[in-house]
Amino acid sequence: MDNITYRDAGIEDLPIIVDIYNSAIPGRMATADTEFISVNDRLDWFKEHNPKKRPLWVVEYEGEICGWISFESFYGRPAYNETVEEVKDLGIGL
Repeated sequence: MDNITYRDAGIEDLPIIVDIYNSAIPGRMATADTEFISVNDRLDWFKEHNPKKRPLWVVEYEGEICGWISFESFYGRPAYNETVEEVKDLGIGL
């Protein structure tokens, strides 16, 4: 597993992030969605992330994106502003 790297996601990575997310929908284990989402559906979500406070990383294995990790606001109340929830989706069996 030495060939695994993480990096900040760019807008050009959003289509593969959406593909990986959509691949988890039929199994109903990792998401509560029942319909596939589009890149446009995830654009606002993508823009809520930034490398300093709420990062969104892509996971690469041997140079190919195989998953993503995001840190999202937890609960949405001011007292939780410094708290994050980790969300991740790995698209291959690592």
